[in-house]
Amino acid sequence: MTDRQLNYLRMVPVERGILESTTNAPIWDTNTFVVAAKGNVQTIFDQILVDAGLTEADLHGNTTNKEQLWHDTALLGVHMNIGTKVWAENKIVPDPVLAEMMHYTMTDLSRGAIQEVLVSMNFILGKVNLIPVLELPNVNITPLQITNYTANIAALTLANPQFRIAQVVKSAATGDIVEKFVLLKKAMAKQDNLIHTYRYTHKVFVESYDNGRIIIDLGKTMKTEEAVLHPREHVAWFHKKYLPGDTLTFRNHSVLAKVKVFLNDTTDVPATGGFEIDPEQEFKMEIPTAFNCPFGHYIIVVSLSDTDDANVTGILAKGKSASGAPTPPLI
Repeated sequence: MTDRQLNYLRMVPVERGILESTTNAPIWDTNTFVVAAKGNVQTIFDQILVDAGLTEADLHGNTTNKEQLWHDTALLGVHMNIGTKVWAENKIVPDPVLAEMMHYTMTDLSRGAIQEVLVSMNFILGKVNLIPVLELPNVNITPLQITNYTANIAALTLANPQFRIAQVVKSAATGDIVEKFVLLKKAMAKQDNLIHTYRYTHKVFVESYDNGRIIIDLGKTMKTEEAVLHPREHVAWFHKKYLPGDTLTFRNHSVLAKVKVFLNDTTDVPATGGFEIDPEQEFKMEIPTAFNCPFGHYIIVVSLSDTDDANVTGILAKGKSASGAPTPPLI
C-alpha cells in the first residue's frame, strides 16, 4: 500500500468525525442522500481495512494522542532551535555556521512526513546538547525542557506506524485493495458533492469538512504547506526545499478569493511574474517553468482578494509528480 493510499485512509475517519460532531450532525442527519453516501464510504473503508489486515488504530499509530504529542514536541523543538541559534550567535567565539543551521520553524516540525520530521527533531536535540548547562539560562532553556524534548521524541518515534503498516500490508490482497480504492474515491466524491450543497446555508460546516480532506502526511518524497490568508496577506513557503524540475501541486480551496504564486529569493511579493489561480482551482506546476518568473528559493503565495479569506494548500514533490491535477494553461 502506498503513502497516498494510507493517507487517504487516514482522512476517512477525520471526515467521519467532522460529520458526526454534535455541532454538525443535526445539519445533515435527516438527509437520506447524505446518510446513504456516508454509509457507503464507511462500508468500502471497512472492507479495505479487512483486506489489508489493518485497524483504524494502525492508521494513526499506537498512541491515541499522537497528534497532540507531535504538536507539543514541535513546540519544544522550535524553542530549542531558537535557543541554540542565539547561543551560537552570542558565545565568546560566535559560531555562524551553527547559527545558520538552526533554521527550523513550526511548519518544518509539525507537518510533512513524520519520518523526516523526526530526523529534524533529533538534529536539533544534538545541537542543543552542545550548550553548557551553566549557559542554558542565557537562552531561556532548562535542563528539564531538554529532558522532556528527548522523551517526547522517543515517544513520537514509538507512535509512528509507518514501518509497522508497511510490514502488515505486504500480505494484503493488493489487487482487491486497488479496486476498492477506486470505489472509495468515487464514494467520497459523491459525499463531497452532497456536503457542498450546504455551502450557502452552513459555510463553516462545509469549510470544516473541506479542511478535513487536506492530506498532510505525504511520505518521504513530498512536503506540504497550508495557510488561510487574510485579504492581501502573503506567505513564503518551502525555503530552499526544492530544485528546478520539482513539482508543486497548488490547491485554492477558497470559494471567492483568487490567489497568485511566485518564486522569489526573499519573502517579499515580487512586482512581476507569478501565476494567478482562481477559486476552487488546482494546478500541477513545474518549478520554475510554470511560474513565469526566475527561479527563487521561496514560493510566495499572496491573496488577491480585498474582502475574503483564501484557503490554500501547496504540495511539493521531488521531480515529477503523480498528481492528477491539470497543468496551468499554455504550459
